[in-house]
Amino acid sequence: MKKITLPILVFFIHCAFFVQAENLSALKHYERGQEFEAEENWYSASEEFQLVLQKNPSFGEAWFLLAKATYELNDFELCLNYLDSAQKFIKDRTDVLNLRGMCLISLHRLDEAQKIFKEILNKYPNNVESRFGLAEIELYNGSFDSARNFYLDALKRQKTNRKALLSLALLAAETGKDELSENYIQQALKSHPSESEVYYFAAYLKARKGDFAEAEKKARSALQLKTDFYQAYILLSSILYEQKKYDEVIDICDYLIDKDRNTITAWYLKGLSLSRQQNFDSALEILSTALAIEPEDEILRSALELLVDKNLPLEDSRRSAWAQFHILKAREYAKFFKGEQARYEYQRALKIDPNNIIARSEFAAEIYKLGQNELYLEQLSFIKNNEKVDEKTLSDEEKYTYTKTNDTIEALSSLMKYSLSAKWNVEPFYLDKTRWNIGLYYTKQNAALLHPDSQEIAAEMASESFNGIAVTSVNVEKNPVANFGEAFLKARKNSQDYFILMNFEETEREVSLDAAVYNGRNGIKISEFNLFRTGNDRFSSIIRSFRRNVLNLLPSRGKILARSGNEILIDMGKNEGIEKGTVLDVVKKGNIRTCDSKPGVSFDDKFALGQIEIEKSDEEISQGVLTQKSFYDRVNIGDEVLVKKFPEKKGNSQSVTSGVNPSADESGNPYSRTEKLTAEELGLVKTPAFLDLIRKIY
Repeated sequence: MKKITLPILVFFIHCAFFVQAENLSALKHYERGQEFEAEENWYSASEEFQLVLQKNPSFGEAWFLLAKATYELNDFELCLNYLDSAQKFIKDRTDVLNLRGMCLISLHRLDEAQKIFKEILNKYPNNVESRFGLAEIELYNGSFDSARNFYLDALKRQKTNRKALLSLALLAAETGKDELSENYIQQALKSHPSESEVYYFAAYLKARKGDFAEAEKKARSALQLKTDFYQAYILLSSILYEQKKYDEVIDICDYLIDKDRNTITAWYLKGLSLSRQQNFDSALEILSTALAIEPEDEILRSALELLVDKNLPLEDSRRSAWAQFHILKAREYAKFFKGEQARYEYQRALKIDPNNIIARSEFAAEIYKLGQNELYLEQLSFIKNNEKVDEKTLSDEEKYTYTKTNDTIEALSSLMKYSLSAKWNVEPFYLDKTRWNIGLYYTKQNAALLHPDSQEIAAEMASESFNGIAVTSVNVEKNPVANFGEAFLKARKNSQDYFILMNFEETEREVSLDAAVYNGRNGIKISEFNLFRTGNDRFSSIIRSFRRNVLNLLPSRGKILARSGNEILIDMGKNEGIEKGTVLDVVKKGNIRTCDSKPGVSFDDKFALGQIEIEKSDEEISQGVLTQKSFYDRVNIGDEVLVKKFPEKKGNSQSVTSGVNPSADESGNPYSRTEKLTAEELGLVKTPAFLDLIRKIY
């Protein structure tokens, strides 16, 4: 037997110490990762578990905990990869399989997730986590009763299970069963009196019911139990904001910002509170800082822009900087031939900064692409006639734009000599074309956690989206209404043709807008639509979709401007879908009324005076030939016209009315193709807003 020499012995001892040191180091990182996990500091936990795996790639538990942290950071594909690695070393663990199922739900692979949970229950019938997974699948599918049964099954097996009790409380509140919700939350408080999370959800449910005083107490209790509970601070700030305790809101927001400068909700709430205190300059400064941190937060940007529009003089130089965001956005849309989106962004830019030469000229160019030369000329003329331009102060780009504008105006003006407006001596852009008076009302059904006042902001932005649509007057009620009855009362009082009751909700990744349209005379619902968007620009997209859906309900409606024998001039043109071959009914002035229980309009046959078939149409006015209904000529200037029949469309082409003008005939049938907007039509799975809360329960 060979003797081990001293150098070799020393080498083995060093190796043993090295391995032991490495193991101790890995264990230290592992324990630190667990501490971060307990604090819900997922970024730091993830880093620590990765350091563990660098030293010991075979540590299955570390792979699992890394997957869990990654799941909480919403990186679900990566989480699945980490779970694959975990399952090489820890097989058939139900917690690993349940996490895989939850990941698959988040990726909307519901069938795969359901299969995993059912397999677990076949082997382990008492597993409650699998029941939670199946409950979430049912919630995604809109089956609230089935989801409730899974939570109740879990509660039968663990009578004080916190997640089951809190989930049932939230679900009961969502379905209007407030007394049952209160019972479940009281059971949770009794069973888990030292859990801050239980008090957090109790505070949320009280705030949802409008009991803000009690909600404040519960939120403060949550913070006493866990002083670094970020979400509880945000909820408390929102509750205080609803109680108009703006100084306290600002103090909490300053604390949160000091802890983490990227806490956007804190910046947002501070800005709103300052604006409520009429401190507009400070509010704008705070909201601008927040936008610099998170420029794609659309609701935050909308809050700032509404504040700018109402409180800053048009000459304020800051307007140009805020408008620039929309100009750049519009250019991106235009680059990909997304005309409606580009025009919307230019309109937002001009709403903020009406004197912006660049924005207006580029907006005019987008109009020109539609072949709307008259409106194009009108925009260019506005630039020339209304801008106070000192050419010495213009940039090179502005000088070029200004010179080009003047040349184009001269060329287009000569072409307009042969238009209908020249023939009939009518200025079409000075006509009063308002035909529809619509009220927009919103409710505050839920406590908004991401963006307090988001319902009000969505309603105001929806109303503003109709600016520039001459035939509609859409007025938003500043304050929320309690219910349908209050909205109907206000609509009747304001003699509105229709009123719309809308509800806006958001999650971290999705927005939804539900709207019911009612007849303003009798309060009967005539239509409803449920809009859904996810991905980038989802807020502006859903606002445009709301506008398009409303306009598709409204019949194109006008009046007679002039006549010469049987030649009739009306105040409707290509912008309302009026083209050669369109047939219109002529109705005695003041005798058109909305249908009682469906879209469209009606009139007594005795007031039908004849029909007009269009021969020529410009953008705002059209000329046609009158066929009288009776022997006597009863048609006068000011009598009203309705589209009886649009000309046949070629292929799938859309009229320029699409999304920007009423486009239905007198029976309420839209001329323009309606875009698919619901989650089901888009092939997406819509996440119920309250499900985000359920998924936060540990």
